[in-house]
Amino acid sequence: MLFKRIMSILMVLLIVAIGFQIARTFIFTRFIKNTNELEELPKSVSAAIPGDIVFNKYLILSDAGESNSIGTLKHIEKVLQYMKIDYDSLDISDSTGIDPDEYYCIIFSFESLDFMEDLTPYIDFVRKGGSLIFAVRPVIDPHFREISSFLGIDSFDGMEDDARGIKAEAALLAGIDEFKHDLDFIQNSSINIKLKKDPNIRLYLSTFNGIPLLWQTGYEKGRFIIFNGTMLNEKNNRGILTAVISLSGDTMVYPIANIKMVHIDDFPAPIPRGIDESIMEEFNRTIPQFYREIWWSDMVKLSKKYNLKYSGFVIENYGDTVKPPFEMTGRLDEENMLVYGKELLNLGGEIGLHGYNHQSLAPEGFIKQDLGYNSWASQEDMEEAMEILIGFIHSVFRNYRLKAYVPPSNILSDMGRAAIIAANEDLAVIASVYLPNLEGDIYHQEFEMAPDGIIEFPRISSGYHYEPEEMWSIYNALNTHGIFSHFIHPDDILDPDRSRGQSWSELSKDFDLIFEDIERNYSWLNSYTISEGARELIKYIEIVPYIEYSDNKINIYCENFRPDAYFIMRTSKDISGSDNIEYRRFNDNSYVLTLKESHGYIELEDE
Repeated sequence: MLFKRIMSILMVLLIVAIGFQIARTFIFTRFIKNTNELEELPKSVSAAIPGDIVFNKYLILSDAGESNSIGTLKHIEKVLQYMKIDYDSLDISDSTGIDPDEYYCIIFSFESLDFMEDLTPYIDFVRKGGSLIFAVRPVIDPHFREISSFLGIDSFDGMEDDARGIKAEAALLAGIDEFKHDLDFIQNSSINIKLKKDPNIRLYLSTFNGIPLLWQTGYEKGRFIIFNGTMLNEKNNRGILTAVISLSGDTMVYPIANIKMVHIDDFPAPIPRGIDESIMEEFNRTIPQFYREIWWSDMVKLSKKYNLKYSGFVIENYGDTVKPPFEMTGRLDEENMLVYGKELLNLGGEIGLHGYNHQSLAPEGFIKQDLGYNSWASQEDMEEAMEILIGFIHSVFRNYRLKAYVPPSNILSDMGRAAIIAANEDLAVIASVYLPNLEGDIYHQEFEMAPDGIIEFPRISSGYHYEPEEMWSIYNALNTHGIFSHFIHPDDILDPDRSRGQSWSELSKDFDLIFEDIERNYSWLNSYTISEGARELIKYIEIVPYIEYSDNKINIYCENFRPDAYFIMRTSKDISGSDNIEYRRFNDNSYVLTLKESHGYIELEDE
């Protein structure tokens, strides 16, 4: 009797053990429903646009002889393109005979006003109801002295070429009411001025030391918007530029993507064996135990707390092989790939490609940074290495479509790009970074569809640290694009430089603060994986809105519309009604609009 009971218990344990092993093997992957198949976007539709409507048009005037003028011009043009605002762009040498009254707003993107023969037509343009934006700090020349009073300036006293930091004096960046930092990454050349004490003047930004940086002043029926600085020639400040352009009218509506994404580069990836002294001291865990029981557990909790969808980008090994034969090293073992990959997918996440190893796909001489990377001899070698990685992932997740690629160290040559496309027929999106680097070897991107149909989807920010410089990048991108796109590396924790000597307990608190900030100020953002986000980005790229501003009614007509389309509306007025538009206020002067059909309207109350 006892023998039978013991045998029964052993049989139960054996069945449980077999079931557990099956759950950990590739048999289980056949039952994973997430194969990264997405529904095709619906066919776009276009609204009937009344033929008698005159839509706002902008004019940019620049000076090809000024480097700062040209640097600022390219960002003004790009921001207007993202805002889907119609514009003309002319050099001041070609501006003779321009009729300012043909435009709603004129933007000066040059420093020396004396290069204009006569500013009277532009002053009259404002007097009659137009908006004139000074996007670059003027130099103190005779023309500036003549018009400074019109600009709300009481007095001025030379230049401050090292005007650092920034201080918000009024709500400007949508979602952010206050931002005050004395940091080197915000630097301007500004005129030392004092503004008139006039209720018609509204100051939005100052340098940290109190020099007026951005203000608006009325002149009869129109307005001047003056940016007393030079920082708008940098890509990282496009959100400020978007806000400056938004001041050209009492109400401004422009499209956004409405996307929130978090990427984990090098995940799944080989996990170092052994012990890290700081981790052992803090958590009493080996490195693999720490990542499994602490780090990943915290990441899962964060995902649920802030509704995050992770996209993980796989790397098979950290070797330096760039010549065939390429073989599976086993450093990323199948069990870790299965366990972490399965849990990532079960969270609603996505698996993408990072690299066979961490050697950026670049030929000799391409990489300028001192990274110690080897160069690749040919596109064929790159393709073969990537095919090994793809084959390994498919050996675990057999039917999974690998649609996204992140280049190691965000470096990708034209040869490497061609190799990735050739090696992976499912490739749909490349995600690198938004900002260029000084060396010029980073694969920096705009939000766009490349001529070959690949979606270029840059990441804006990175790391676990909650710090002003990263948040500045985040706020600017959210104001221009409505996109939060952030990436991290699991092994940042093990690197004393990247972790800045902080423990995971400290880093995880900082990391939480980033998402707490986003949730507090931009809780309307929709969470996506990289492929889902790219699908939404196509809607943002292709939509062509026509905005009619009339009295207290805003009509939005769209070509290439697919539901839902999203917009930011900046206005100090309250909404009294709408049709085909849902709306949500998220600070005193900003709404996010959701357009449900190709035409909708908003009605505003009188102030």
